[in-house]
Amino acid sequence: MSYETALWELQKAIYQRLSSDPVISGMVTGVFDAVPENQAYPYVVIGEPSELPFDTKSTFGEEISIVIHVWSDYAGKKETYNILNACLKSLSYKLDIEGFKLLKVERRGMTVFDDIDPKIKHGVLRMRYTIQNI
Repeated sequence: MSYETALWELQKAIYQRLSSDPVISGMVTGVFDAVPENQAYPYVVIGEPSELPFDTKSTFGEEISIVIHVWSDYAGKKETYNILNACLKSLSYKLDIEGFKLLKVERRGMTVFDDIDPKIKHGVLRMRYTIQNI
C-alpha cells in the first residue's frame, strides 16, 4: 500500500457536490477555486485545506479540514446564512472520493462577518473529513 494525500480528490468531490446541487445553484452565481475577475455576487469559493495524518499500523489516512467561503453583497447577513446552510447540508453526507474511503464528516464551525468593504458579507464554513487510503 502506498500513501497519497486525498487533498485534490477531496476538492474535486466538494466542487462536484456544491456546483451540481440545485439549491446552491439557485442561490449563487458560481462555485470557484479561483474567482474570475469582476465575478457577480453571491458566490462560493473552495478555500484553504489543512491536513493531519490519521495513520494506524496497517493503514494510511488523514484528517483534512477545508474552508468554504461565501461572498455576498446582500444588505444584511441573511443571504450569507442561507448559502452557508445550503453548503452545510450538501457537504454533510457522504462524498465519493476517487481512490479513498471517507470515514467521517464533521462540521467545525461557521462565521459571518463584514468584509473590509462593509457592503460585502463574508461567510466561512469549516468542515473536516477523515479519509483513508484504499
